Amino acid sequence: MLKSRSWLPLVVMGGLGIACPAVIASGCGGEEKPPSRTASAMRGEGRSAERAASSSSMGDSALEPAAKDALQSEDWARAETLYAELARRQPRNPAGKRGLGVALMKQDKNEKAVEALEGSLEIADDVDTRLELATALGALGRYPSALPHLRKAVKMAPATPATWTHLADALVKVEKPDGAAEALAESKQACPKCADDQAWGHAADEVTAALAVQAEKQLAANDTAGARKIADAAADLRPDAPATHLMRARLAKAGGESKAAAGEYRKAVDGLSDAKSDAGAGARLELAALLVAEGNGSEAAKLAGEVVDARGDDGRGLDTLGRACDLTKDTDCARKAYERLAQLSPGTDGATQEGVDHAKSRMKLLKSKKSGKNKGGKGGKTSKKRGRH
Repeated sequence: MLKSRSWLPLVVMGGLGIACPAVIASGCGGEEKPPSRTASAMRGEGRSAERAASSSSMGDSALEPAAKDALQSEDWARAETLYAELARRQPRNPAGKRGLGVALMKQDKNEKAVEALEGSLEIADDVDTRLELATALGALGRYPSALPHLRKAVKMAPATPATWTHLADALVKVEKPDGAAEALAESKQACPKCADDQAWGHAADEVTAALAVQAEKQLAANDTAGARKIADAAADLRPDAPATHLMRARLAKAGGESKAAAGEYRKAVDGLSDAKSDAGAGARLELAALLVAEGNGSEAAKLAGEVVDARGDDGRGLDTLGRACDLTKDTDCARKAYERLAQLSPGTDGATQEGVDHAKSRMKLLKSKKSGKNKGGKGGKTSKKRGRH
């Protein structure tokens, strides 16, 4: 339970007069003068004193409505003062400590907010208070501590979308996207409103994206069965999400099904219109690399070109563009891509040592071919001239 605080007497003391420092100084034998205060600090003290005086003089019946009004008008400092006074006067009223917790959280005073909200729960259990407490704990990075409150909130209000979305978000934060997917799948049965709730939809997209990351790790560890299980969970949750198509594409590619992989990659690209984003660029370049391997340089060059146009000197994009242009025998396109890539340092901007070395090697070859063509052209012209003489 939240213990009664000593802030109120201190604030009132600050409002008893600006002569307090002088009294302290004389009490210390006048040995040390207090530091001068700025005008803004004095105004802040004045406002604090006014708020304290106002809340102290306010009647019990007017205190809670005034606190609610301060919260609604986003006057967080005044709301903190009023709710703290309410909690002091009415220690068995959960609204005081809950409102105080919210006001503190809005000012990033999350440690104190947790204390206040836990005190409110000790007086009366409430779904909204548990959600607020979980939010405060999350702001402190204490997501594991938030999970029990969120699970309890789901049990208390299973038809409320917010309880499920908060739980799913916390599970993703503790790197349990599969658990988050299970929770959201369960919510479809318990919460008819969830499917049409915007926040629930956003949470489902975030969970699906997290599942894609987990599936990629499984594939990297050669755990195809584990990756497929994760992809199936994503498909049950968001069958048409770009992240779901990416998972399917990677699984098909790992299984040697190039045509199926390309189809799924194209669906992912269609849903990721921003080629500058990590997800949009990644999907395009994965598809482009697959197409290059299959000998389809034209579509690959278009995809890689979109990434380079959007992101500039992107090492992976330039490498893929150069290789695609090599396939289409567009030497000017390839040369420009490789020149830009060769200027990048491996390990920066997505450039790899292998990619930079390949670019430098290809540049030398392209230059030698160009030089050979120029010499051949000049020789041909000379021989013709000679033939005319």
